[in-house]
Amino acid sequence: MAYRTPGTDAGTEARMTNRRPMSRFVACALAIALTAAACGDRDATSGFAARATAELQASGYGDYLGIQQPSRSAPRPGWTDLFFDAAPEQAICMDGSDFQVSVRHGTSGRAVLYLQGGGACWDHDTCWVDRLALVRANGPIEGGALKLDDPASPFHDDDVVYVPYCDGSVFGGDATVDYDGVRTFHHGLWNTSVAVDVLRREFPDAKQIVVAGSSAGGFGNVPAYAVTRVAFPDTPILVFNDSGPAIENHAVPAAAERARRWQLDARYPASCADCRRQAFYLLDWAMERDSSLRVALYGYQRDRVIMGFFELDAAAYLDLVLSMTDEIRARHPGRLERYLVAGSGHTTLLYRQFYEQSVDGVAIADWTRAFLDGSDGWRDVIE
Repeated sequence: MAYRTPGTDAGTEARMTNRRPMSRFVACALAIALTAAACGDRDATSGFAARATAELQASGYGDYLGIQQPSRSAPRPGWTDLFFDAAPEQAICMDGSDFQVSVRHGTSGRAVLYLQGGGACWDHDTCWVDRLALVRANGPIEGGALKLDDPASPFHDDDVVYVPYCDGSVFGGDATVDYDGVRTFHHGLWNTSVAVDVLRREFPDAKQIVVAGSSAGGFGNVPAYAVTRVAFPDTPILVFNDSGPAIENHAVPAAAERARRWQLDARYPASCADCRRQAFYLLDWAMERDSSLRVALYGYQRDRVIMGFFELDAAAYLDLVLSMTDEIRARHPGRLERYLVAGSGHTTLLYRQFYEQSVDGVAIADWTRAFLDGSDGWRDVIE
C-alpha cells in the first residue's frame, strides 16, 4: 500500500465522527424498491446484479452519492481536472485540502475508474511523522498502461476517471479523527463516491465499467466496486486489482487500530460473513449476486510493500493470498484469475514493465486485454 507516485515522496485518537446522511430506514426502503424493480419492469439484460445492488444500497454504500458537485474545473492536455471544495468537509484530502479527480473522454464506450496508490496511515506517527500516506491530491500520472496516448495500452480508447489518493484509508474510510491535535480526514468513501458521481455524470451510458487500482487503490477496489454497483445497477463491472489484494493481518495490533480509526467495517453487508475476516471477500460475496463481475488480481509473490505493512513474512503472505483466492476460485470458476510474479516488486499499471513482463509465455499486457475482452487468453498465471 505504500505505493509511491512517481516523483512524489510518500512518506491518539480523541474524536471520531461518522457522517451518514441517509438513514438505515431510507436505505432499506431503497433496497426493497430496487429488488422489486428487478422483478418487474426491467428489460431482459437488467436485474443481473439486483441482489448485490439492493444489499449494498441497504448497507450504505450509496450514502454519499449525488451530494457534492465539483466547485471548479481546469483543462489540461487530454484531461479535465475537477476540484471539490474542502469547506463542507465531505470529499476532502487527509490534511483538509481540496480533493480532485481527472476525466478523459475516449471512444470505446468502456469506462475505467482508476484508483491511484499512495500508502496508508492510522495514527499520529504513521500519518504525520513517518508520513506513510499521500495527503494531497494530484493530477493523473500517465505511464505504463495509463499512458493513454500509446496505442499499445489496453485502455487507449477508453473513457477514464482518474482518482488520486489522499485519504490514508484505502478509499473506504469514513471518519474524522484527532491525532494528537492534528485533525485528520479519513474520508475515502466520500472521495470514492464523488468520483463515481463524476463517472455517472460524464459516462452515463458506459457499456462496461472497469474498476481498477494499484496498491492502496487495489485495496480501494472493494469499496469502489460497491459504490459503483449502486450508482450503475445495470452496467457490467470488472475489477482489475494491481498489487492491492485487500487483506489484513489480524495478529498485529495495528489491524484493530486501522479498522477502528478508518471505520471500514461499518458498511459491510450483514450477509457477508467473511468480509470482516478479509475485505477481499466482498468480491466473493458479490460474485454470488452479480453475474457480470469478474476479477483480475496481479501481484508479486513476495510483495515487499504489502508484506511490510502487514508484518508478514514471504511464506505467510503468499499462503494468505493463495488460500483466500483458491477458495474464491473454487466457488466461482472462471470469475477470478491471478497473475502472480515470482519476486518482491510492487505494482505494474503505471510502469513500463507492463509492456515487458511475461510469465510462462503470457505477457501481462496480453493477459489484461484478454481479461477486458473475456477471451481465452485470460487464465490463471502463477510463476
